[in-house]
Amino acid sequence: MVGNSGVYNLIKEPLTKGPGGPQQTQEAESLPLSIRRLDPLRSKTLEQKIQELADREEIRDLIATYAHRVAHGHSNADLFTDDGSYINRRTPDSPGTVVRGRKELDAHFIARPGAAGTAMPMIHNTLISINEDEASAICSIELRVSDNGTSTIASGYYQDRLRREDGLWKFVMRDVTFFHWVPLQQGWAESLREK
Repeated sequence: MVGNSGVYNLIKEPLTKGPGGPQQTQEAESLPLSIRRLDPLRSKTLEQKIQELADREEIRDLIATYAHRVAHGHSNADLFTDDGSYINRRTPDSPGTVVRGRKELDAHFIARPGAAGTAMPMIHNTLISINEDEASAICSIELRVSDNGTSTIASGYYQDRLRREDGLWKFVMRDVTFFHWVPLQQGWAESLREK
C-alpha cells in the first residue's frame, strides 16, 4: 500500500526459503518486493530451478488470464481461492472497496456479456517471489475504461498474494491501487499537481 510519503509498504517475504533456497537478511526482509533485488535461482538445484520457472510462468498466465477476462467481460471469480479477496483503491490513500470470500467474489466477478472492451487493462512489469505453495507479486497496470460514458485512463499497480491449490495457482488477495484515474482529455498531469 502507499502512504502519504509515496513509499510502498508491500508484501513481506519470510526470512528463509525452503531447503537449498537463499537466506534473506533481516534488512532484506523489511524491503518491499518492488525494491528488493530478487535472485530466486542462485542456490537452487536444477530441479528446483525448473520448478521455480514453471511456477513463475503459471503465475504470469494467471495474471494475464485475469486481464483478458476483464477485457472480454468474463468472470474472474474462479481465479481466486475460496477465502480470497479483491481490493480496489482509486487513489493511493483511499481504504478501497473490499470484496472478500467466495460468495462476494462470485457476486462481484459476474460475466458481463456486451461489456467487452469497456475496460482494457494492460498489465506489465511483473515481479514474483515464490515460497513453496505461496507467492507474492507486484505488477503495473495501465487501464483504458469507459467510466459512465467518459473515456478514462488510469495507472497503478496490483499487489498479489497467491496460493497453489490442487496444483493450480490462485489469487488469495488482489489489491489494486491507482495513482490516477482521470478522463482522457484531462490527462494525469493535473491530478499529480493536486498532490
